[in-house]
Amino acid sequence: MLTEIFLAFRYLFRGQARHLSFIGLMSVAGIVLGAATVIVAVSIVNGIDGSLIQRIMKFKYHIVLDSADKEKLFDLQKEMEKKEEVEDASLSARTQVFAKVDDTIIPLVVRGFDLDKLSQEHFFSKYIKQEFRDSGFFVGKGLQRRFYLDDSIEFYPLKKKLSLEKEKIRGYFETGLYDVDNYYLIADLERVKSLSSNYHLFLGLRLNKPYAADELAKEISKSNSQIIVSTWISTNQELFATLRLEKMALFIILALIIIIASFNIFATITVKVVEKTKDIGVLKSIGFTSRRILSIFTLQGLILGVIGSSAGVGLGLGVCHILEKYPVIKLPQEVFFTEYLPVTVNLGEVVIIGAAAAAISFLSSILPALRACRLCPTEALRYE
Repeated sequence: MLTEIFLAFRYLFRGQARHLSFIGLMSVAGIVLGAATVIVAVSIVNGIDGSLIQRIMKFKYHIVLDSADKEKLFDLQKEMEKKEEVEDASLSARTQVFAKVDDTIIPLVVRGFDLDKLSQEHFFSKYIKQEFRDSGFFVGKGLQRRFYLDDSIEFYPLKKKLSLEKEKIRGYFETGLYDVDNYYLIADLERVKSLSSNYHLFLGLRLNKPYAADELAKEISKSNSQIIVSTWISTNQELFATLRLEKMALFIILALIIIIASFNIFATITVKVVEKTKDIGVLKSIGFTSRRILSIFTLQGLILGVIGSSAGVGLGLGVCHILEKYPVIKLPQEVFFTEYLPVTVNLGEVVIIGAAAAAISFLSSILPALRACRLCPTEALRYE
């Protein structure tokens, strides 16, 4: 096998005609650019998906428990607080109001937290940008910018008889989620309950391991049949399915770049077979089997593929590092939930892309290698 490897390297890098070296260089360059493009594109998609998932999770509970019997939620809260996997179990309320700004009526969601509870206060405090007083509504920064809100806000609570009420603005918050920052008001839990009898009370759980939400949800459902359990994974199933489909389609399309680039390797090995016809005849005449001749030329494709894929992986990781360290490409935040182009490199996917590029290069060399191993020694040496 060492002889085949030696001859493969010799034929690749010591060709008689200079244009063959150029063809080999172009073959490697195609694989380099193809592998690098796939790595950068997949890493960008990973970054956008990961950023989206993080932002979805950061202002939502990992598990939400609903019950028609609100008293049962209080008992369930004490039970959940004893579980090791539960980081926090807190009651929250949600209702709707119609804010009046000049002549405009805006439907807004009022979310109630138990801000006297240390874990809830700590959770929400990291989003507070300004706080002016101890009571009132926290208003989203986006909402404040849109309507130039200052000291107070007027609204109609969700009641049969609509009557205009006024509430002081306690401060401003910003989560980075467009819908929350533009359409949410945050208040103390008891204040939300007092706005209207039409409020939704639920128990929210935050876990130490968010991806274990489905497992815990099944456990809760088995022991509490009257409780409606939903997780952040189940409520975003359609989104995750779309992201998976998008990534698969992107990977297939970009893989075609590597396949097209591999045609250059096919052409390079074909030219090498024509150039080395005499050598093939000599090798066969001294006892080289067809299998050994096949190995020599398929090894050339593998060598070009390994060089190209290795350089492509290096180039792709380098571009990803630059994009990650110097985030200069801006994105519309209301669409992508992030201000700059995010990049997340998955080393497992990088290895798969590099291996696939090398494998495709190897496969593209098989046809010309088969032609070489089928050459008859007398035919190869006839015109020499």
